[in-house]
Amino acid sequence: MEMPAGLEYWTADEVAECLDYHKGLTEAEADVLYRKLWGFLAEAKNATPLGGDGSDGTVETPDGRLSLENDDKAGHWWTRLNMRERAAIAAALSRCR
Repeated sequence: MEMPAGLEYWTADEVAECLDYHKGLTEAEADVLYRKLWGFLAEAKNATPLGGDGSDGTVETPDGRLSLENDDKAGHWWTRLNMRERAAIAAALSRCR
């Protein structure tokens, strides 16, 4: 399954906290996916900077958060998900639009 358009700008923690992927998974599967997503963020060496005033590694402008080079973005971890996890996230994203 290909990554849905637009998901490439989402970070692992944004998916974990903002998308209702639970509807496509059992409770146990959803728990595993939640932990997996937070694990991707923990592993990131070049995580997306937080918004802020530009100090302490934050960025002032939204476009500073859009770099696809940040390794917590979906393009870096999408292929590490199984097909059920991918389908649940894709369905949840489509419900947001």
